[in-house]
Amino acid sequence: MITKIFSKEILVALLVDAADINEGTHPITDSAWSLQMLMMKRKPGHVFQKHTHSLINRETKDLQEAVVVTQGKLLITVCDRNGNDVGAYEVSAGQSLFLVNGGYKLEVLEDVLFYEFKNGPHEEDKIPL
Repeated sequence: MITKIFSKEILVALLVDAADINEGTHPITDSAWSLQMLMMKRKPGHVFQKHTHSLINRETKDLQEAVVVTQGKLLITVCDRNGNDVGAYEVSAGQSLFLVNGGYKLEVLEDVLFYEFKNGPHEEDKIPL
């Protein structure tokens, strides 16, 4: 299940819950976005063939991030690019939050293990909101 989070008519984030995913490969993001996210559910024995991807120039101006929680729980307050809060969401194991266009604050509610992904290269570019 994917919950779209908007600030007015601007899509700011996606809250993704794997609880009710059907078998298969499910694109989460638009194929034109700078960071791509897929959700996959497969049974034992499924084989993904060995592959790589073409080395092509990829240039982006926007930064997109994904927080994927594997254990515990976070409270993620999502805001627009101006720092206006859009909402607060508890994100726990099996869920992720994909930041499309905005910012966030993370608060640890339970001992947590999570991954954060963002398109690079990584620069010291944080802007406090």
